[in-house]
Order: sequence, then structure tokens, then C-alpha cells
Amino acid sequence: FQGFTPSSFYGRRNESREKRMQVIEQIPENSSDSETSDKDDEVFVNLQGELDTENESDSSAEEVEDVTAQQCKRTKNFRYFFHSCQECVLLNCSRRELSSPCSYFTRFFDEELFQLIAEQTNLYSCQLRGTSINTNPDEVRSFMKLVMGIVKMPSVDDYWSEGTRYQKIANVMSVKRFQCLSRMIHFQDNAISDPEQNRLFKVRPVLELMRKKNLKIESENQFSIDEMMVPYKGIKAGSLRQYLPSKPHHWGFKIFVLAGVFGMVYDFLVYTGKSTFGAEQGPAKELGLGASVVVELCKTINNPMECVVYFDNFFTTLPLIVHLNESLGLRSLGTIRKNRLKGCHLEDDHKLKSQGRGSFDYRVDNEAKVAIVKWFDNKAVTLASSCAAVSPVKEVRRFSKEQKKHVGVTCPNIVTQFNVHMGGVDLADMMVALYRTPAKSHRWYMSLFWQMADIALNNAWLLYRRDAKSLGEVKHKKLKTFRLEVADGLIHAGKKKARPVDDIRYHKVDHFPVFSDRGRCKLCSNGKSTIACQKCGVLLCITSDIRMADDIQ
Repeated sequence: FQGFTPSSFYGRRNESREKRMQVIEQIPENSSDSETSDKDDEVFVNLQGELDTENESDSSAEEVEDVTAQQCKRTKNFRYFFHSCQECVLLNCSRRELSSPCSYFTRFFDEELFQLIAEQTNLYSCQLRGTSINTNPDEVRSFMKLVMGIVKMPSVDDYWSEGTRYQKIANVMSVKRFQCLSRMIHFQDNAISDPEQNRLFKVRPVLELMRKKNLKIESENQFSIDEMMVPYKGIKAGSLRQYLPSKPHHWGFKIFVLAGVFGMVYDFLVYTGKSTFGAEQGPAKELGLGASVVVELCKTINNPMECVVYFDNFFTTLPLIVHLNESLGLRSLGTIRKNRLKGCHLEDDHKLKSQGRGSFDYRVDNEAKVAIVKWFDNKAVTLASSCAAVSPVKEVRRFSKEQKKHVGVTCPNIVTQFNVHMGGVDLADMMVALYRTPAKSHRWYMSLFWQMADIALNNAWLLYRRDAKSLGEVKHKKLKTFRLEVADGLIHAGKKKARPVDDIRYHKVDHFPVFSDRGRCKLCSNGKSTIACQKCGVLLCITSDIRMADDIQ
């Protein structure tokens, strides 16, 4: 890499802030701090077009209401009641409403994936013991033990034990069937896979499908890249298991993640050693491992010229920042190690410490469009960026042990931007750890599968919150409630809906007739109908003497 010499950097020569600010103002407009505007922090989708569509739908529904009301004047009372309920259903359908939690989850774990798991599980059981266990996608959905991440017990068998039986799990399937599925669940045909060419071949279909679904999410403008650890202490994974002492789980599989500010995972890359990037790595091969990861994940960002990516000192190098700006038009910001400054000399740590908390030094290379800032708080930290520098300088609150109170500390803009936008991957990791699905198994790849399921569920919850905010919903479901409803929806998928409890059946609210598939009436011995109660789901014949809220129930 060429272009960085000690003479290419210049900085303050005097102590006055005025002269230091003049140096920063020499940065071209296309790389100045003015580019980091408030609009870059917008996360949620603009639904103006959809709201316009809703207004058109409401107007059309009002026209239908007028015509229907005139027709109902010439019919019987029960006919008028039926049309009124039909109008209510029509008006409700014209308004955009939130989808169910299970429907958000199935955007990631869809029918294609469940069908694949069922087919490969049956095939693997035939290869292993000569007979198929005859599972199906509905049973695979019920097998998804998402509830176990919330209601945790010392052993899986305790969910079926007499003293600790948990009905939401024990009533779905027997313990022997659950153990059979746990033993046989599979994702790839062993006969057509080569472990030497693809070390993740056991779980590769799930990883590829999950990555494909994540890339379809409408993304933000601010991204962060960091490592995520999947806990695993076994030895069967070989060198795929990594050790990171800085993470809460020291041992496990390392995943490089591209996430948004609020923890939405948009892309990921499982580290497999030399085979992580394949045979061809392109120009990023010369930049090193960390830089290669950043370049690979940034290739999937839509509209890179409008986005900013943040990363820590494991990834940051000056050639990487220049490469992202020149090849992708992508601005970046990250902490950087001292041995990667390419001859850029900054003030010594002891000198900055003697000047007090909030002191900083900086250098700017206008030709490469890179700014480097060294800031001292409790200790010195160095940052490099192609989108931010020193100005505007703000004041942050820090606790002083000497004065026993919070005091104001000068903070450059580059530090503020990094602190605000860098924690997306840590937030995603925290949400997974809150209700992590138990993945104890002799097969190492099951840990990766359940990690993908937890990431999919958290992404689904964040999409639900995004839609709830765009629709003006003040209250939204918490992650625990959302997870329980997803688990309940997967368990009852494809099964007949249970009858509501008596308190709901007799409270005389929302018992509206709706069209349904033709079937036998609940009250008539020989009658058939295509009308059902919206609340209870029972079929009925509409007659002049029927009362929806009383007689049906």
C-alpha cells in the first residue's frame, strides 16, 4: 500500500484552538462533518405512500357503505345485521394492521426451511438406522423449543417429569419423540457433501437461507461490524471452535456480524479459518483478516454512498478506510491501534494526561481524506475516520473521583459518533443471550442452528417494533411475550383452532359473522353454511331468529 508517509500528515503547531480549527476546515466538503446529518440516523421506514393508499381505500369503503345501507333498507333486520358486520370487516381490512408475531418469524424461518429440515431428517434416519422417523414440517415447527429459552430447567427431561412438568412443552409431544427428533434432526445430505471443501456443510443450507432472508430487510444508514460468539465447549468441532477472552462466552464459534444501531442483524460471516472467504479474496486479501471481513460484509450494503460503517481496532487500518471510500464510496469510522498509524505522529499519552481529561490531538490527510484523532478520557484512545473529525467539539458528563461529582469533559465529534453508533452487534448479542435456546448436543452444528433461530426471532421482534412505530402504536409487545406467541403459533400451525374460554365466549363482543369454507352448521342437524363466527370460529346458518352473541354460544 502506498501513500502514507510521515510528511503526508500535518497537525497543530500552536496551542490555540483557532488555528487547530482552521486545519479541520481544510477537509473537502465531500468528507467533512457536515455529511453526518440527522437524516443518517433515520431508521424506520417512511410509509407515506402506504398511508395515501389507505386514504383511497377508506374513501372506496365509504362508497360501499352508502350503497350497502340503501340496499339493507329493503331487507329484513337480520340481513341488515349481517351487512353491518360485513362492512365492519371490510373497513378493518382496508386499514393496515400489524401482523402476528409468528408471521414476522416466518419471514426468516419459512415453509421452505421447515420442509427442507423434515426431508433431510427423514433421509438421515434412513441412512443411520434403515427406517424413516416420518416427521413433517408441522412436527418440526412444534419441535422448535423456543419456550425453553424462557422457562429454563436443569435438564430437558424435567419438562416431562411428574414433579416439574411444563404443559406447554409436554403436551405437544412425548419425551421419547422429542429425544428422537433431537437425535435425528438434519439439514444436509451427508452423501453429497465434502467436509474438506466446506467445513460448515452440515448446517450450510440453514446459514445460506438465513443470510438470504436478512439481506432482504430494508436497512438503515448506520452499520457496525463486530464479533459474535456462539457458545460451544465441545471438542468435535476441531479448529472451528475459537477462544476470545474478551467475550462473555470465551469458547465457541466466531461470527462476524453486520448490524444496525438497534441490533438488527443484516449480514453475517462464520469464521472457518483460511476457507472463510473462499479461494479468491480479491483486493482485500492484501489488507489482512479484519479488513477482509469488513470488505466482504460491506459488499451487501445498499446505497453505500449514503451509509457509514463503524468497527473497532481489530478491523481498522488506514488502507481499509481509503479502500472503502475509493472502491465503494462508503464512509467509515473506527478505533485504531498505535502500530497501524503508518507514521502518523500524535501527542504522547503522558503529555495528554498532564493536560487533563478531554485533551486531544489530531492529524488530517486531505489527499487521502482521512482524519486521525487521539482523545484522552480515563485513558487515551485513537480513532480514524473518513466522515468525521474534531468539530463540532461537545461537552460530555464524566464522574470525577477527585471532586466526587460529575464534571464536563471536552469530547470531539468523532468520539461522539463512534459511541452512538458502534453498539449494534453487542445489542444483538445481548438480546440473544436474554432467552438463548438451549443447544446442548453431541453434534456441534446444532449450536449454530439454534443461534440462527434466536437471531431470526430477534430480527422479527425488531421488525414488529419498527412497524408498530410507523403505525403510531404506543405500546408494543416485549421480547419475552413476542417469543412466547411465536412459539405458540408454531406449535398450533396447521392445527384446528381451539374454542375460546367461556369468559371470552359469553362477553358479547366481536361475535361478527364472516365468510369461511363450507361446512356443517353448529346448531342445525342437517344444515351447511359458509358463514362462521369471527370470535369462536364455529359455522352457523344465518336465520331471522338467530342471535350471534347468545344463541351461537
